[in-house]
Parts: sequence; structure tokens; C-alpha cells
Amino acid sequence: MEDGPVEVPRGEWRMWHEVRATDRTYASRIGYGDYGVQHPAALAQPLAPRKGGPSWGTLRYTTDRSYYIVRTLTKGPDRIDVTRAAARRITELPEFRGARAGHGEAWLSDCAHGPRTTGRGAGGFREWLRAGYVQHMTYVVRCLPDG
Repeated sequence: MEDGPVEVPRGEWRMWHEVRATDRTYASRIGYGDYGVQHPAALAQPLAPRKGGPSWGTLRYTTDRSYYIVRTLTKGPDRIDVTRAAARRITELPEFRGARAGHGEAWLSDCAHGPRTTGRGAGGFREWLRAGYVQHMTYVVRCLPDG
């Protein structure tokens, strides 16, 4: 993964909208299946076992058109500062829905601005994954049409 933020297009979301917009009789019955904040191509990546895990992780945020991914550190003296800076990059996006949009956004906002609910530091892999999934699933559910 590159340094700095990366935006990965949400092709599956765009495709679902395009199919639903057709005049086909079955289009309204096609449901959107989504179970993660990771780009579908990530599933094809082989798992490489590493002792102690990698020295970096990611914060992820879902927008209407992309997955916004920012690399952060899992170890070292700069870990908290780097993680807070990564969270700030997300909270400064024009697409950021605000801390009141859901628990994932609230966590990202708290992480970006200090240790209010993030404890001693800026969380770790589990908190980053949880925040990413919670904000993603909250956003997707709110975007889906009723019924």
C-alpha cells in the first residue's frame, strides 16, 4: 500500500445503482449485498503470516463513490500521533458525515481530536476495524431503499 491516503472506487455500489436504474422488471428485486469496508479485490490477496503482525494498519471510510483508506502505524513512539493524523484526514473530507452520523464516525472524530473515548492512545487494529465496519454498514443501510 502507498503512503498517504488511497481512494478505491466502489464499483459494486455503482453497478448496483446502474442495474436498479434500468427498466427491467427484475431490477427492483435485486438486492445489494455488502458485508465489508474493504474493496472486493482485497479478498484475492493471499494471507501472509507475519510474526507480531505488520508495523502498519489502516483506517477506512466509506463515501458514496469510494473507500478512503489511510495507513497508520501499529508500533513505535509516533504511533498515536500518526493514527490521530490519519483520523483527521478522514474527518476533514468533504464527504465526512460528522461525529453524530454514527458510532464509527464518532470514534474517528474522537480519535482525530484527542483521547476522549479512545483511552490512552488512538486505538489499535480492533478499534480501527470496528470503526470502519460500523460506519460502513451504518452508511450502506441508510442508503438502501426501503423494502
